[in-house]
Amino acid sequence: MNDTFQYRLTKSEKREIAQNLIEILQKDAEIKQQTSIFISNWILTASNEKRKAFFDVWEIVLKNYLPSERPILFRSCQRVSKKNKIASFTGRLECAKRFSDGKGTLIICDTNETLKFEEFSKADNYTKSFYPLFRVLIRAKNSGGSGFSERILNDYIGENEYIMKIDMENMQGLKWK
Repeated sequence: MNDTFQYRLTKSEKREIAQNLIEILQKDAEIKQQTSIFISNWILTASNEKRKAFFDVWEIVLKNYLPSERPILFRSCQRVSKKNKIASFTGRLECAKRFSDGKGTLIICDTNETLKFEEFSKADNYTKSFYPLFRVLIRAKNSGGSGFSERILNDYIGENEYIMKIDMENMQGLKWK
């Protein structure tokens, strides 16, 4: 028997969640219940258990959302994975260091540089975009929870999580010492 978490969504549910994620930050839309469930499941599911449903939603979001902020983002990993893999990054170097335990690779992305030409691209076709997931959590906490558990709101806001595709042509990889 397979004990791994099996998160599934229909095509229309994926589109609805993605659209809500975009509108939360662009239009100050309400956080829908299925979106808070999606985010909670994303946060609590181990990376080796994340399946297609998660990545399909993030693919839609990243193609259609251009953030207004331009932070430097970090990711710790044991080895650099394949190009265009959707992954979590953090805006805090100390979080990346804690996640790595000082081992493996640190990926650094200056989003100001990587997004310079995205602003001139056609909407619905961004290739180097990212999504500031922690902004949704902050908004939810400030508005009474929006269906998130206290654990999610208290334990994960400080990680400054962003969702982005790994593209080493536009990122730097360094070994921890």
